[in-house]
Amino acid sequence: MDDAFRKMADQFGSMIDDMLGGKSFRSSAPDSWDPALNVYELDDRYVVCVELAGMDCEKIDVYVEERVLHIRGARAKPAVPDASGPVSVHLMEIDSGRFHRKVPIASDVRVAGVHAVYRKGYVWIDLPREPKISAG
Repeated sequence: MDDAFRKMADQFGSMIDDMLGGKSFRSSAPDSWDPALNVYELDDRYVVCVELAGMDCEKIDVYVEERVLHIRGARAKPAVPDASGPVSVHLMEIDSGRFHRKVPIASDVRVAGVHAVYRKGYVWIDLPREPKISAG
């Protein structure tokens, strides 16, 4: 995203914050990009899948703070392998640079049991749920 558009988006976000008394939720920091993700619900847990191809798993931080799941890191721009001379870019759609995705989590998530694993370009995050107490 170019700097002018990013600045306009930040100003728009600030206007919404002002109108809502600072209560709106941003999914990422204003100077980063949002990796795509899916959120699944199962009986015993939630599962978040984050698309982060080309990453070194040691450079991805996953943590929970104040009922918000944070996924952050930085992805380098893909480089043309074996390029010995100048390279012209005709199309660039793969995001790179810093990212910080924030996802609010449900109140029944056991934060101490959150676990993440990187497999084939995806970060899979298990968010275990508290067992349901049956009234009976």
